[in-house]
Amino acid sequence: MIANSSSQRIATNPAHSFKDYAMNEREFRLRIQRLVAIGALTLASVWPAASQAQSPNARAILPGYDAPILLDTLGIALPISGSRDSIFSALTAVLAELKIPIEERDPRTGMLRNLNAQLSRRLDKVPLSRYIDCGRGFSGNNADIYRVTLALSAWIVPATGEPQKLQVAIAASGRDPGGTNTGYSACSTRGSLEALIVERVRARLGLS
Repeated sequence: MIANSSSQRIATNPAHSFKDYAMNEREFRLRIQRLVAIGALTLASVWPAASQAQSPNARAILPGYDAPILLDTLGIALPISGSRDSIFSALTAVLAELKIPIEERDPRTGMLRNLNAQLSRRLDKVPLSRYIDCGRGFSGNNADIYRVTLALSAWIVPATGEPQKLQVAIAASGRDPGGTNTGYSACSTRGSLEALIVERVRARLGLS
């Protein structure tokens, strides 16, 4: 009797088990689809705020470098205070004073940049070698002779909310226009131009 009962269970249970499995599988798939949909909606609502909180993406591609330069990871950040609009206006005016043309601007995040500025010998009547180091040659500082490609990005930190810092990042490369070697070589920033920009912005805002 026990064997008989077991054989009946073996004969009848597979069909029920298969139906139960099929129903469970469909329910599982529906749950997964609902979770994916909820996740997509959550990401869509969170992404704009998260992206605005991050620093602006600036990848400079300069001749003389083997790879793109991530300007967001560089630069000097100094304290700043005031409204976002006033800081942005002051920054715009300072770069105009220095005769650095602006290619991209975003008033919402307080970002100004030019990733391909062409300079030669001087910047606002000051020798480039005061700001950039391209090495030395027989004629002195190469930055005062080379044609220099400058990548500059400046932005307010944080990207949203009350401004706390103004960050300026610079990278450069140069080549001798009259030399036999026409290739570009990487230059390094001395940090003085970044500091000068922030100091002039602070002066325009009446900050000590």
